[in-house]
Amino acid sequence: MILIPALLCILAASPQDIHLSNDQQIAVLTEAQTAYDNAVLLQTSDPVASKDLFRRAANRYQLLVDDGIENGKLWYNLGNAQLQVGEIGEAIAAYRSSQRYMPSDGRLQANLEYARTLVTNPITTKVTSSILKRLAFWHESLPTQVRLGVGIIFWFACWSLVSVRLFRRVPGFKTISISLGCIALSLGVSVGIDFSDQYQNHGVLTAKEVIVRKGNGVSYAPMLKDSLHEGIEFDIIQKRSDWLHIKLPNGSTGWIQEDDAQIVTLNKRHAGLFIYPAG
Repeated sequence: MILIPALLCILAASPQDIHLSNDQQIAVLTEAQTAYDNAVLLQTSDPVASKDLFRRAANRYQLLVDDGIENGKLWYNLGNAQLQVGEIGEAIAAYRSSQRYMPSDGRLQANLEYARTLVTNPITTKVTSSILKRLAFWHESLPTQVRLGVGIIFWFACWSLVSVRLFRRVPGFKTISISLGCIALSLGVSVGIDFSDQYQNHGVLTAKEVIVRKGNGVSYAPMLKDSLHEGIEFDIIQKRSDWLHIKLPNGSTGWIQEDDAQIVTLNKRHAGLFIYPAG
């Protein structure tokens, strides 16, 4: 595909200088999706050309992200393109960003889980965390909207029962009302955790190998015996200069250079451009 001159100027600019008009955004999006569709068609017959097209699609989707477009479908498309060119860390970060806008999307969750299987030497979560997840399986398995809806139903049922009790005797009132209230409260806490997690900073390693150090400088000794690989996810404790203090899934902490990772955060700067999923 031959780029129109306006797009050539845009793509040559640095991300800080990018300010696309609505027409330019649509042109970039169209090129990205066309490149992605053509890449899918060539995957079997010409894998090299297919990978080049996937990379072009990823670059164009990234251009829209850098311009301030924020929505789940754009992040999802970007993650798909990055996964196809082997950028595992970037793809997981994109999927995690998309997840904050589309927490219940089945295709997104499947692609994220698949990308995680490609991580070299992944770090598993602490046993206690896994046990808690088993006990509260519904927190992971039920979409946020479903938990919110069911919680509201149980909450109203509880108070409706209390209202009825004011006028007449209700067999098993105490047991039923307490059960309804506890279920509603549990679902409310679960939904609250989801919303609060949206505004906590997480990150994903994007460099091929990352040294976790004991302090925020290259002069500090490594915290771990071996380097970590791209795609490993973490929570951010604090940021200092160009360094991130992180907490890994197994609970260990340390410092990494910010350039070795991508921060996943919710930033609703502009969600006006409609993006439909590719792939």
